[in-house]
Amino acid sequence: MLNKKTFLMLAMAPGVVAAPAVHAQGFGGGLGSIGKSALSGAESGVASQGTSMASSMLPSLSSASTGNLAGILGYCVQNNVLQQGSSTAQSVLGSLTQKPGVTSSSAYEAGQQGLLQTGNNQMFSLANLKGELKTKLCSMVLDKAQSAL
Repeated sequence: MLNKKTFLMLAMAPGVVAAPAVHAQGFGGGLGSIGKSALSGAESGVASQGTSMASSMLPSLSSASTGNLAGILGYCVQNNVLQQGSSTAQSVLGSLTQKPGVTSSSAYEAGQQGLLQTGNNQMFSLANLKGELKTKLCSMVLDKAQSAL
């Protein structure tokens, strides 16, 4: 069994993924407020590291044209990826599609199929993403599309 000092050292170590599992099993109330605080900090750190790593796996939007962003946004709305921001996404999509040449571009058509322009004539398929990664990418597209207005 771990003593408090060993537990605190493990909880404070970066990248300790087992900390939430240890917390779920509990220590029978043997942790003081310091131990609970350290554990909470470790859990938060692990969660934010996971989010940061996931975000770094996503492609850059820097090469995506306005038409491609509009198409991807349409794909995200049509597939209910942005449940919480869907009304905003629909509004932004409506504004983008009113711009001249946006809906007639091949980049827009590719975007509607879930294909993101990544540069050098390369495309990234959103079909390859699941769950939070797809939601994160759609949120990034929404942010970039709003700035394009």
